[in-house]
Amino acid sequence: MRSKLLPSLLSLVLVFGLAPAAKAWTKQDTLWQMAYLSVHLTDWGQTLDIAAQCRSGAYYETNPVLGRCPSAQKVNAYFLTTALLHSGIAHALPPKYRRIFQAGTISMQIGYVTNNANIGLKWRF
Repeated sequence: MRSKLLPSLLSLVLVFGLAPAAKAWTKQDTLWQMAYLSVHLTDWGQTLDIAAQCRSGAYYETNPVLGRCPSAQKVNAYFLTTALLHSGIAHALPPKYRRIFQAGTISMQIGYVTNNANIGLKWRF
């Protein structure tokens, strides 16, 4: 597991280390990022519900990175890494593109969470 997590963490270091300092990070940027992380956390909890139930055949995961029936450990590593990467990318982007990135990824996450709720997944931690 550690060897799979290392490339993502190295990417995060590169995003923060090589990108110029974020220009004009505002309170509004923080609120948008908090909105993304809130929906991301909801998806995380729902994916843990899939991990807990997939062996019974009730549900399966469609994210090819996680595989059809991921372990809770794999789900946790994936969602922690992607939350950090998203924050790093948002921080590194120029303000004009930052908002597009945040709004687009929030919209995607809302779609996943809504679909998961509609098929009966719960939030599990």
